[in-house]
Amino acid sequence: MARLPLNQDTKRVYLRLLGYARPYWPVFLLGVVGNALFAATDASFVWFVRSFLRDAFVKLNPRVLVYVPVGVVLLFVLRGVGDFLSTYCAASVGRHVIKTLRMQVFAHYLKLPTGFYDREPAANLLSKLTYNIELLAEASANSITVVIRDTLTVIGLLASLFYLNWRLAAISVVAAPLIAGLIRKVNQLFRRYSTRIQNSMGDVTRIAKEAI
Repeated sequence: MARLPLNQDTKRVYLRLLGYARPYWPVFLLGVVGNALFAATDASFVWFVRSFLRDAFVKLNPRVLVYVPVGVVLLFVLRGVGDFLSTYCAASVGRHVIKTLRMQVFAHYLKLPTGFYDREPAANLLSKLTYNIELLAEASANSITVVIRDTLTVIGLLASLFYLNWRLAAISVVAAPLIAGLIRKVNQLFRRYSTRIQNSMGDVTRIAKEAI
């Protein structure tokens, strides 16, 4: 069987993981709303600071003493609500995915032949059931949360930057491919070391089990 390229194989696995989160799409959608609210507050904070500096030091508007405290409290309340929704919903979906994966893996273990258990150390199988599934489930829920939040935040901040100074924004856009390349390289290295860590957990479990 031909091995898929790393990016295609990762995409296929990730789409499969998202399939486990599909039954919980209402909670997941609520988390997306929380991410959008969190990102909107970041972009709004830039506009708020700009308005404050203009009205307080340029226009000398006395009403700034009224709307600035109210605006700060409102922004932080909305930011807190968005952060809570995104974090709680992602954690809730992740725990359901972990439960489903562990049930399926354990049911599969019960159907394996005896010769398989003679060849495979029990500690490795236990590590996959506990540690590896935990990481996979977090990847299926938390990573999409980070992608949505960061993407919306970048879009909002870039829009604000283009409105304030399009030349400075153009420099950011030109530098974006270089930054994306570095992030991609770092992610590949992290994925490689994550695989080694997952494999080593079986040895750690086996040694600890024997010592205890």
